[in-house]
Formats: sequence, C-alpha cells, structure tokens
Amino acid sequence: AERLLTDCERAGLHLLRPYLCGAYLAGVPRQRWVIDLLGQDISTIRSEVPEVYQIVHDRVKPERDANRRESYRRYWWLFGEPRKSIRPVLANLNRYIATARTAKHRVFTMHSMDTLGESEVVMIGLEDYMCLGVLSSRIHGEWSLASGSVLGPTPRYNNTKCFDTFPFPECSNEQKVNIRSLGEALDTHRKRQQAQNPDLTITGMYNVLEAVRSGTSLTAKDKKIYEQGHVGILKQLHDELDAAVAGAYGWPADLGKDEILTRLVALNAER
Repeated sequence: AERLLTDCERAGLHLLRPYLCGAYLAGVPRQRWVIDLLGQDISTIRSEVPEVYQIVHDRVKPERDANRRESYRRYWWLFGEPRKSIRPVLANLNRYIATARTAKHRVFTMHSMDTLGESEVVMIGLEDYMCLGVLSSRIHGEWSLASGSVLGPTPRYNNTKCFDTFPFPECSNEQKVNIRSLGEALDTHRKRQQAQNPDLTITGMYNVLEAVRSGTSLTAKDKKIYEQGHVGILKQLHDELDAAVAGAYGWPADLGKDEILTRLVALNAER
C-alpha cells in the first residue's frame, strides 16, 4: 500500500483510500486500503500508475467480464455501486458518523471523510459530535432496536427505518454544547483504549459494560477487558450522555423502554 500511495502521489492522483469494514467497527480496527477510480480515465491510470492499473485489470476485470450487467462489464474498473448520493455530501464535510449495519451493540463512531465504507457500514452525513451523542444514547438505541430488523439473533440497522424516522431532540445551545462534549469524549475514549490495546474489541467492551450494568460477576477475561477498556469510565460517559439527551427532550432520565418508544412515536407523528 505504501508503494502504491507513493506512485499515486507522484502522479498527482488520489486513488487509494482508507477502507472501513463493518466487522472492524465491532471488532479490532485494522488499516485497509481500497482502490477508488471513480471519475478517472482508465487509459490515464494505465499510463500514469501502471501498477494500480494491473491490480484492477488482473483482479477485477475477469469477474466483471462474466457479469450479466452490461454497465459492469463496460466500466469494469469502477465500483459496481459507487454510492453517488453520499459522495457529494461527504465532499462538504470534514468527517462523518458510521455504524456497522449488523452488530450486537449499536455503536456510532466518527471517521475522516476520506474513508470509504463498505456496504455493511451505514454512513451518516453528519459531522457534529452532538449528533453522534444523540445517536449513542439509550433513547436512540431503543428506537433502532424496535424499528430495525435482525439477521439471525443480531440487530440490523436499517437507515430508512432506524435513522430517517428518528425524531431528534430540539436542543438549546447549552444542551447542544453538553451533548457534543460528551459525544466527542465517548468517541475519543473508545478509540484511545483500542489504540493502546490492539486486541481490544468494541464488542468485548460493551459485553463487559452490559455485565456491569446487570450486576453479573465478571470472569478473569472480563476483568482484563474492564481494565483495558476503562469500562467504568465508558459506563459513566454513557450514563451522563443518556441523562443529557433525555433532558434535551424534556424527559426524565429513568424512563422505561415502553415509555421511551411511546413518546418517540408520538413525537414522530407530530413532526
């Protein structure tokens, strides 16, 4: 990847981009790269960066030649579905919010706009940590579980049902500042602990958080994750965020699931 990046930089072409996989959002973060030739002339790629051309020609073209869709065969060097609707949105942002489409725990993280997400990543064109904070709250968590679907036993986030229909709170400036600060602190905390502990996963941290909340005794493995992920701080951040978001709605912080959903449905209908 480093050699290809150097070749592309020398040619003045931005062709390699960080690649975000849904499995890595829930597991161990890994650095992956993807060749993105949208908007590029393939003859220019062949002459200016032949190594990039050869990789795509050898690994992609044979499969595309056998594809039934004529456009896939003709434009074999492009993504089959380049997500043209999200790209103009990201072009005007510094970062965006992402979540794995299928995951045991609904976690939202912030990523650089240069990063491309695969189909199992829901990319949300918002760069405000206040929005990340609201989405990370229990209120949105209950909504997404109730309105989404499941893949086997695992919750699946459907953006048209879970996100598009969700009524965000109408916050005061002071509330926005507070939720924004907590949302950024939450995102920073998880990323920092994973950077310091390469085997630490989001799923592992939230499994332990779930155990702590339920009062379940922690195993030796759980205790290790608790220390690596500073899960006590993770719990505190979520508790403060839940209270702040509930306050922005003007609701008590200790509402049960059914009451949360009843109020959200009513607010959705009102909007």
